[in-house]
Amino acid sequence: MPYPPGHLLFFTFCTLLAGVLGIAVMRFKGTVVQLSDVKHLGLLFAAGNLGSLFPDVPALWNFFIHGNLKHVTIGPIPTHSLLFGLMVFFFAVTLVYLICREKAKAMSVGLFAGAGFVSHLMLDDLAAGSIYYLYPFHTEPFSVFYSFFI
Repeated sequence: MPYPPGHLLFFTFCTLLAGVLGIAVMRFKGTVVQLSDVKHLGLLFAAGNLGSLFPDVPALWNFFIHGNLKHVTIGPIPTHSLLFGLMVFFFAVTLVYLICREKAKAMSVGLFAGAGFVSHLMLDDLAAGSIYYLYPFHTEPFSVFYSFFI
């Protein structure tokens, strides 16, 4: 498993380029970049970074409560699964919608949080393999990249 800074850096470099290109396109079209746009980009950046760390939240719980760093489940639900990723997406969308009351802003934050979550799964799959992607439909872990490395 890559360490948390690895997850943050990977997502940061992936989204930083997209954010800079987005601002450049807005400037090229003649749109003036306002302070609210910059705040929204910061919110997207923060949501993606939090989403990229969210699957490892049980590691903190287990470290302080049980003294180990097991981090792949909360009870019977694997945190490294697309089901848990959907929970992250809906939590982010709901939270931002309740605060801002703007559907577009809430959806964009949810998508960035989900993208961060998926980037975490991919990095863990590359490093250690065997993620519970399809839980509860398929209860065995598998690797998306396994067939490419053989």
